[in-house]
Amino acid sequence: MTDQQTHPLADFRSTPDPRDPRAPTLLRAWRVGDEVGGLPAVIGLPYDGGIPSRPGARFGPKALRAALASFGTYSGEHELEPVVDLGDVDLTGRSGREVHSRIERAAQRVFRAGARPVFIGGDHGCTGSVIRGLAEARPELRLALITVDAHLDVREYDDEASLSSGTPFRRALETPILTGARMAMIGVRSFANSRYYLDFAREEQILLTTADEVAERGAPAIAAAALDHVTAEADALYLSVDLDAADAAVAPGVSAPGIGGLSAREMISLVGAIAASPLLVGADIMELSPPYDVDGRTARLGARLLLELLGIR
Repeated sequence: MTDQQTHPLADFRSTPDPRDPRAPTLLRAWRVGDEVGGLPAVIGLPYDGGIPSRPGARFGPKALRAALASFGTYSGEHELEPVVDLGDVDLTGRSGREVHSRIERAAQRVFRAGARPVFIGGDHGCTGSVIRGLAEARPELRLALITVDAHLDVREYDDEASLSSGTPFRRALETPILTGARMAMIGVRSFANSRYYLDFAREEQILLTTADEVAERGAPAIAAAALDHVTAEADALYLSVDLDAADAAVAPGVSAPGIGGLSAREMISLVGAIAASPLLVGADIMELSPPYDVDGRTARLGARLLLELLGIR
């Protein structure tokens, strides 16, 4: 049966060019029988209850998926293959405590299934619960963690009800699978962190690299140094990307935009190099806030970084 027989307006509609497939075709909804072991799987975390200002990141997963339409599926060297999109974790209308509990349990399940998940958000505070889920699923790991972020996000907190976008890596450090000596933070920006938390990070032996150092030494050298440092005594690696690491000129649609951040090219280079590590077990892209992304440029940057993560198998 032809398309004209199945749809009365078939000859009036635009049809995709099979010679130029668009990147949304890379995300395929999970079907019964699909295996996810060892493969990338996309999971949305639509939550922004831990963001003290500029809410809107709960719309990030939808906008990031939609932004894939700006890209093709061929990198110039290889054709990307479809991956399973597990959809969004239902976090609507729940307390902060329940949200983080659900994220932790969801992460535990996908890591236990052997998937290599890419979480898209969403509030960066969710990353702390993701890593806690990983620790529960694989307590034997010696995890290495690299963040691309303007902020340290190691704030103190009282309990699960007070978690915020500034607490994820304090929570990650509380798990038995991670130490500060196996952590590196890239893109730390001037006038974005307090002396108190910078001192804490140094005391924990976290490798800190500023945005200025990335500009001076180059993203490939910074990524290589970070990988060498954190993976020397590790058997797994997690990468967490906060889009506010990028300069506001290329990423205005985030919860905490800043001046003097990384360029889009530096972000792509860093993520691509780190994601290529054979130790990578998971990653995330956080803090896309569509209400402040009036021309969609931040979503397109996030989608481009997602392609870097999905292209590495």
